[in-house]
Parts: sequence; structure tokens; C-alpha cells
Amino acid sequence: MNMSSNRKCRFHVNVSDTEDKLVQSLSDVLKRCSSQALENAKTFRVGLSGGSLVQLLTSALVSSGLDTKCWQFFFCDERYVAQDHNESTYWAYKTQMLTKLPNILDSQFIKADTSVSLDKCASDYAERIVNEFGTSCPVFDLLLLGMGPDGHTCSLFPEQPANLAETERLIIPIRDSPKPPPERITFTLPLINNAKDVVFVVTGASKSDVVKRVFAGMDKKFPSAWVEPTHGQLTLIADSAAGETFLGQTCHCAHETN
Repeated sequence: MNMSSNRKCRFHVNVSDTEDKLVQSLSDVLKRCSSQALENAKTFRVGLSGGSLVQLLTSALVSSGLDTKCWQFFFCDERYVAQDHNESTYWAYKTQMLTKLPNILDSQFIKADTSVSLDKCASDYAERIVNEFGTSCPVFDLLLLGMGPDGHTCSLFPEQPANLAETERLIIPIRDSPKPPPERITFTLPLINNAKDVVFVVTGASKSDVVKRVFAGMDKKFPSAWVEPTHGQLTLIADSAAGETFLGQTCHCAHETN
């Protein structure tokens, strides 16, 4: 399948047969994106997702030894729970990353205020992002996204297609999430697709079929298939279990295995 003829952005695929190689691929992305950002700006701004990415990103930063003092970390989605709750994405990073990477300060994490109402939590976080970037059209240097077996990314779920149609707001509240906890906030597609680099990190055989349907078939049934940076590039980093079916497709995208 000639993906390049249908996809508007540059698309790269890297499938790794070991976790160490996947972590190295992620380290390479971090080096490239941070270097490019800091050539022209004082801050490298990256959006984070939760799940397995917490441990993989921590491992990549530990092994790479990158200087992170000019980095800012934002959250592509967040659960509407207390910041010290075990389901908080911020708390997951605080307990893993900050423990193993003492040079990263808590102040480098730009967090959502989950102590206010859900609607205000979303609008306040959008306002904080706008203030940090100094523009109403923020351009992230890098977004690190995960994907569930149902094709969701951030907190954009296939059961809630109306959220994919949002064009005005950068952050929206989510109620009745099909995945617990039910209340969350999430980046919207306009903010995601305005990034310079968007990287999906996907692992596990349970996601093999949806990886093929999203990245080879561009099946818009799945929210992840709507991610296509307008002026940036898209990368898929997968382990062999998640990427096996995808690699079985005939495509003309830039890809490699390691």
C-alpha cells in the first residue's frame, strides 16, 4: 500500500525487536528534536502521554544522558484526579522520572489543576499552555503519544467521535470516558496536529491489528488515524509484537527495523 500517496505529512516507521533497541530509537528522537528546538529557542517543549511510555521515556533519558535543563514537559491528557493519585499521569512521571533523573525539576512539569471543576481544569490548562508559548497557536517541538488496542490516543476515544470534530479549543474536558477514570482533559486534534514532531510509541501484540489499520490503512474509525501534523512529521516507534502485521503490508513509507 502506497502510504506516501495518501498521507500529507512525512511518515517514518521504526520497528525494534528488543526493548533496548526501542529505547534507543526513542533516545534518537529526543536527541534530534531537542537539538533542533534549542538551535532557535531557549526551551524544548514536549508533550507526554501515560501508560508504558512513562517507563520507556525514563529509560531513554537515563541511557542517553541528555541535558534536560531547558526542557518543559506538558501532558497530552490527564486524568481528573488529585495530583498525588495513583491514576494521575503527572504522578506516574513524578514517581518514576524524577526519582531516576534528579536533574529534572518538578517545576519543569506544566501540570493541570485538577482541584477546580473539570471544565475549568481544561480551560485553565489551555490558558497556561498559551501563556507558556506566548501565542494562541502553540507549536510543540515534540508530542509523545501512545495508542490503545481500540485506536484511542490521548483521551480521544472512538466511542466519542464528536471530540474529534473540535476545531476551536486546544484542551477539552472528557466525561464518561470508556476507559476509567471517567473524567479527564485532553489535547484536541488542532493542537496535536500543529506540532513539529509527533511520535507514537506502541508496544504489545494486542495492538498489532490496530497498528496496521491506523498507520497502513489510515482507517478514520480510529482516533489515532486522525493524527497527521500539518507542518511537521509523524513517526511510529513500535516493538516487533505491535509492528509485525504492519510490516506485512506493502508500503512505500520510510521505515526500518532494528
